[in-house]
Order: sequence, then C-alpha cells, then structure tokens
Amino acid sequence: MESKAATQKKTIFREVYVFDMEILQNIFVQNTREKAKDKMLFGMPFLLCEKDNQINSFASLILNQNNEIEFRIYDNGSLTNEEKAVFNDYIKDFLKNKRGANFNNAVQLKHSTKHFIHCLDF
Repeated sequence: MESKAATQKKTIFREVYVFDMEILQNIFVQNTREKAKDKMLFGMPFLLCEKDNQINSFASLILNQNNEIEFRIYDNGSLTNEEKAVFNDYIKDFLKNKRGANFNNAVQLKHSTKHFIHCLDF
C-alpha cells in the first residue's frame, strides 16, 4: 500500500521563462475555446503552476475595461479548486512585492504586452 506522501502530486509555482511560451499559448487557446480576436487577453505572463513537472496554469497581467492592472489565471482544467485557491493566494502575495513598471503602470503594461504579443506566433 502506498503512503499518502508517495501518492501526493507535487505542485510548484515559479516565474515564467521564454521557453514556457508555447505551452502557455496552448493553455490560453484552450481557455478561449476559439482564436481570441483580442490577443491582448493573453497579457503578460509572470507566474505559472507546475504539477508533476508539467505546466498546467499560468497567471498573466492584463488591463481590464477600466484600464486598471489585474491578473487572470488560465489553466488546462487539471487543477482542483483547492489548488486554484492556493495559486491565487500565492499570486496575490507575489504581487505585493513587485515594483516593476509592468506591475504598476498601465501605460507601460499595455506597451509591453503589445510588443510581446507581436513577438509571439499565435
């Protein structure tokens, strides 16, 4: 009989790297169910969640309709509600310590996101 520790899946959170983009794009497309007309919804990915060494969700900075910075989580459907809540709390704590322009300046985030989206091949 396996112990609970041996059967638990390991979940980690980490910052996004360039080599993660293909997987993040796939998750984004899964979430939009069709090609998003507004690619700006992809936003600026900054954190991701890995479970058993596979990326299953990511958090992205976006601008809402009031031109305010917020984050959105995109996932592949494999996270439990508890894991989603833990990831959401981790993101909020992470954002408290960020002082970079993309995290605090809506104009800078919009410019960076446009440039970033242009560089990606959707």
